[in-house]
Amino acid sequence: MQETIRLSALGRQFQRGDMAVQALDGLDLTIQSGEFVALVGPSGSGKSTLLNLLGGLDRPSTGELWADGVPLHMAGEKERTDHRRRRVGFIFQSFNLLPRLTALENVAVPLMLAGVEKSQRETRAAEMLRQVGLEHRLRHYPSEMSGGEQQRTAVARALIHKPALILADEPTGNLDSKTGAEVMGLLHALNEEQGITLVVVTHDADVAAYARRTVHLRDGQIVEITQKETAVLASESGGHELPPQVKRDRLHAGDILRSAFRNLGRRPVRNLLTAAGVLIGIITLVAMVSFGVGVQREVQRNFATIGLENIFVRPRFAEGDGFDPFADFEAATPITPEVVDEIRGLPRVVSVTPALSLPQGLDITLIVGDESLPVRISDSFGEARFGFARSNEPLAGESFAEGNSAGVVLVAGLADQLLQEDQTYEDLVGETATFILQLPRGETREFTSSILGVRDSFGRRTVDLGLAERVAMKAWWFGQPDIIQTEGYDALTVRATDLAYVPDLIETIEELDLQTQSLEAILDVANQVLTLLQVLLGSVGGLALLVAALGVANTMMMAIYERTREIGVLKALGASRGEIRALFTVEAAFIGLIGGFFGLIFGALLGRLADWIAHRYLINEGITGVGDLSIVPPWLALGALVFAALIGILAGLYPAARAARLDPVAALRHE
Repeated sequence: MQETIRLSALGRQFQRGDMAVQALDGLDLTIQSGEFVALVGPSGSGKSTLLNLLGGLDRPSTGELWADGVPLHMAGEKERTDHRRRRVGFIFQSFNLLPRLTALENVAVPLMLAGVEKSQRETRAAEMLRQVGLEHRLRHYPSEMSGGEQQRTAVARALIHKPALILADEPTGNLDSKTGAEVMGLLHALNEEQGITLVVVTHDADVAAYARRTVHLRDGQIVEITQKETAVLASESGGHELPPQVKRDRLHAGDILRSAFRNLGRRPVRNLLTAAGVLIGIITLVAMVSFGVGVQREVQRNFATIGLENIFVRPRFAEGDGFDPFADFEAATPITPEVVDEIRGLPRVVSVTPALSLPQGLDITLIVGDESLPVRISDSFGEARFGFARSNEPLAGESFAEGNSAGVVLVAGLADQLLQEDQTYEDLVGETATFILQLPRGETREFTSSILGVRDSFGRRTVDLGLAERVAMKAWWFGQPDIIQTEGYDALTVRATDLAYVPDLIETIEELDLQTQSLEAILDVANQVLTLLQVLLGSVGGLALLVAALGVANTMMMAIYERTREIGVLKALGASRGEIRALFTVEAAFIGLIGGFFGLIFGALLGRLADWIAHRYLINEGITGVGDLSIVPPWLALGALVFAALIGILAGLYPAARAARLDPVAALRHE
């Protein structure tokens, strides 16, 4: 006859403060495969302690405990978990069904932990519920079932993976006598018909009467064993063999994800509030970094439009003996027309374009036909030409050519106000444009030009003015007809034939006592500054996420406290520490991911709002044609989601580890 269980001088001692409590003391017992054994005795006699040892939930302090040839007295955590998962089925007095799972899902839990596919385990669970008379309760939750139905569900769960050993702790303790008799009749029939080894802890003599042997315990010792000749043993029935499909012993990742996601519904308000902390951090991170990305791309776009082969030339300014707040600095070498011609004559120079700014606060009125409108001259003529407009291609006509220029380019918003009925932008090209300037003392003067083209822009008052018109206006404003010959232009843009010739040209131009700067160097500096800006902006979101991580950790700690008994049940059914840890870690990751997903959406929207406000401000300041300033590239979107999930994972590591370390015996007793 095959031995299922053998106890030799088995002892279990607990430490209660400074006091040692001997729960079991020197037990010797052998239980044959297929036996039905009842453990009886008063409270504190050691019945439940022995059951926990037999199930691998606890380990003995002294002696030996063998189960199907496995030395549980010296087995590690993995071996005891394997013993519970593959060989043991538990039936608890309080049923211990998982409240958020249906009867079908509860019964299928052992198969889920064993790695059986979802469809297969549900089919087997439905068949097992049919065998215990609950085929009409498959989709019902424990709260929707009677006590007897819950216990029958627990019996089905204990049998679903065809264990060799069933351990039942007061299986009828919470049932009325009629329902209790039905449950015990079911267990007795399973023992006789299938040869399952059955060990039952009970105070009830009627329950003990079903057993072939009754082991009486008192003060942790066996005081009597009574026996009767009933039950079919394994030698007659053939015993139990674990089905091949259950031997995978691995909880699938998909089941971990489904379980973790379902658990979020336990406390939806609390979990949403916790996710809101992550959401705020991600909103801050995405909005600020997207703004930095947009600004950086706008700078790079403008620089690329101008061309990296360009060199910017400005005069050097002489250092005076004193400081006059009402006088401009005097250029050491003014950029006069003669200097411009000299630079144009240098080898490898494609073009030289002078720039001249007009004084601030000019009161200018534009007259085209019968329309008269106040306008503002763009800060740098040829704005569209140098990439600051929405598009470099004009909507009508043409833009300024490189070199000296003349004429007017209107922005679309201003051109719209000048159009007559049935006119188009093309009709404005070639029209005479008259500018009326007024000095602060009241004098006025008209300057006549012609409209070269119309370009796209956000503005409604801005015009681009050619160099010839700017020179004339500035000379009249300051009353110096030769102002360019004496004071020179503000700057030059020198275009080389190729980027490779830029260093040589810079050296030659600087020999003329002029300052130079290449676009490539400016771009490098700008990128460094903007990258630093992105880091600083992103750190604000990082701090918010740090606070959110504390919220996630607190939520997970509360979840562990509330689900302590559930953790104990899962461990009793065969869940390993790693699987418990994974369940809670993934749950924390979900909280972070949910917050990250909605944070990404709202962060992008906030960035667009900031973009709109920034454009309105820039237009009001006369700066038009700026592109999108808030951009969420794919790497930022993906990074935000990954970062949010990572925050959840990191915040959940300690709570998950704590859940994994819970003593299953203490967890099952938790209220």
